[in-house]
Amino acid sequence: MNISAGHWHVGTGAVGLIDEVTEARRVVRQVANLLQQQGVNVRVIFDNASKNQRQNLNYLIGAHQKGKGLHISVHFNAVGKATKNALGTEVLYAKPTMQKLAATMSAAISTAGGLRNRGAKRRTDLAFLNTLPNAILMEVCFVNSQEDVACYKRHFEAICVAIATVLSVK
Repeated sequence: MNISAGHWHVGTGAVGLIDEVTEARRVVRQVANLLQQQGVNVRVIFDNASKNQRQNLNYLIGAHQKGKGLHISVHFNAVGKATKNALGTEVLYAKPTMQKLAATMSAAISTAGGLRNRGAKRRTDLAFLNTLPNAILMEVCFVNSQEDVACYKRHFEAICVAIATVLSVK
């Protein structure tokens, strides 16, 4: 299994009440640790070298292509204007065979984190999902939603356990 955090340096992803890169790396580390404790072979991928989005995509896709099994990318979402409202979690996929895993993952994150379940969404315009077999992209919550961030902070451990649980049975 291969799991990566989206983007490359702090401030290069969504920024709001929390920073996407910082939090995605935090989730990846914790989920990988939980999976490894269960004996699951996990490759953790962080991009510390890219200088732009194209380099980042090339790096992440290339790194994932070196591994086998599931390909997971952890991200956080944002909307144009900060809000107090709950916006929720969603999991993206391109290949129809990944729809069930994406739906299961979105529901698990939602339940564990007290986040609105936006569900599984098919996206055929994302290089990560289209290039790699068996790939999903998680949008854990919205960085500029006060309610989402509060739920994420309060339930961080439970969210990571839920992600690891879904991945360990896949």
